[in-house]
Amino acid sequence: MTRRAVKREFQEGNSVLIFSNCRANKLSPRWTGPGTVLKKLSETNYVVSLPHRKDKSQVYHVNMLKPYYKRREQINFLSLEAEEGIGVDELEIPRIEQTPNVLDLSEIIPEPIGSTLTEDHCQQLRNVIWKYRE
Repeated sequence: MTRRAVKREFQEGNSVLIFSNCRANKLSPRWTGPGTVLKKLSETNYVVSLPHRKDKSQVYHVNMLKPYYKRREQINFLSLEAEEGIGVDELEIPRIEQTPNVLDLSEIIPEPIGSTLTEDHCQQLRNVIWKYRE
């Protein structure tokens, strides 16, 4: 064993990914799975079950396997109205405002710009801003 080599070992029931050395094209994923380790045959060989393949289980060398870590599920929830009996502030749930923001054209078009344009150009600018306000 070299200095940087890491000894990998899996237990029965562990989830693993399997290296694909035969891929359809270079954009295909390198690792398939997850599979489940059914049995340890030796220090280097494992029987792995893959439910989506017609060969339900196959023997793989330890170098073709790596551990699979399942990501935590994340649920996004937005509330439009408060539930009865529960305050939205207590739950710290993001709330969507049902009324859109009201545009104040005086904030968008400052006075110095308005003073350099003619009144007709200012009105055209206001119309364009209002038309594309969203």
